Amino acid sequence: MTNRLTYGMLVLLLVVLAGCDAILGSKQDDVTDEIFEAGRNDPELLNEVEYVPLFPFYENGADGLPLDSPQDVYAGFDEFLYVVDARGLHVFDLSGRPANFIPIEGGGTSVVQDRLFRTYVTARRDTLLNGRVWNLPVVLRFDNITTGTPALGDLIWHPFDDDSRKFNAPDPIDTDENVSFTGVGVLYDNHIYVARRGPVNPRGTFILPHNTIMEFDENGVNLQSLVTLHPTRESLRSSLFPADVATYVHPPQRSFFSQERHLLLLQSSGLDDVIGGGLPPLSPMRYAALSIRVVPTSDGVDYQPDTDKLRIASNPERGDAFLYDEFRFSNPTDVTVAADGSNFIFVTDGGTDSLYVFTGQGVEGVTPPPGASSTRPVTVSFGGTGDGAMQLDRPMGVATFQRIVYVADSGNNRISRYRLNTDFE
Repeated sequence: MTNRLTYGMLVLLLVVLAGCDAILGSKQDDVTDEIFEAGRNDPELLNEVEYVPLFPFYENGADGLPLDSPQDVYAGFDEFLYVVDARGLHVFDLSGRPANFIPIEGGGTSVVQDRLFRTYVTARRDTLLNGRVWNLPVVLRFDNITTGTPALGDLIWHPFDDDSRKFNAPDPIDTDENVSFTGVGVLYDNHIYVARRGPVNPRGTFILPHNTIMEFDENGVNLQSLVTLHPTRESLRSSLFPADVATYVHPPQRSFFSQERHLLLLQSSGLDDVIGGGLPPLSPMRYAALSIRVVPTSDGVDYQPDTDKLRIASNPERGDAFLYDEFRFSNPTDVTVAADGSNFIFVTDGGTDSLYVFTGQGVEGVTPPPGASSTRPVTVSFGGTGDGAMQLDRPMGVATFQRIVYVADSGNNRISRYRLNTDFE
């Protein structure tokens, strides 16, 4: 027997509540009206398996002002919530209480934390060079945010800290101001992957194309650019206009993480910062979300397409939709993986104003609960443009911790929260 309200019961409840209002006065608010209106219009709203909103959504920053176009959200290893918006870095406890605020001129675009509780924020910064002020992408590393006095521990600049440029032109060129750092992923050893995107330089120039994933060690030293990932041609192993990069190392903290270095990356030429020469806009891409397996071989490390997810996507009996469906995403903005044992993959799409949820095998949906009549994953993706509880407006970031999903709902200036409901017996 399901443990839910039927449509008839919902109507009866509304009648009873209306009678009570005549005596006691109404206690409804906009949120209540929205939920009940949805119930009237869609009797199947209260499903056995779905994400349900957790109120209140977070609308104010840690500085006491309303959030201003939040770009990313991350639940840290220290169990604090980190949000970047147009003003800077906001830190909350998991109950939403402000803990700290660090202003960042121009704001931040993505945020992540390593296992040493060091917090990385992608942003931009001005620097004076050769009599000209350059506005260049940076990765800011903040230390001691919740355990002491916050301090800027390191600064990674493009192009100065890009080792691939050391034999060419370490000074910036005009196209460097059109380059962005779009995401950071943390590895088990506290190395980081950094996604760099920008215009594709014309052929014959003396520097490599901007689009790549770079690896830095725990001291901020650039170890490599993943040159195996093609920077100018879309494929199953490319990094064309990377919008984000993520790994499988996420909270909760533990003494041991797998030493695999696999990554997920998003490609999208639909973001506003892709300007300048090279390729015309290509969004949506055929495969905008890529799973890359990092495989040691006798000839060194190889970066290979995830053939398992590709094979599953070719079998329609495994599910209704897949991570590797062609043209699955319009303008993907952020990706993360749940490290709570579920291994769910979450992707926000600013083109469809939606949050997509996949199993660890790349099937859209979540594993059905015990007692379900089918073993096929249940689709729980949601969204659509608007400011309703289950609607989004330019979602730019997603995080998950303790089965709660946080979405940086940029157009609505809020952090929306959802929890997976599996009320099925």
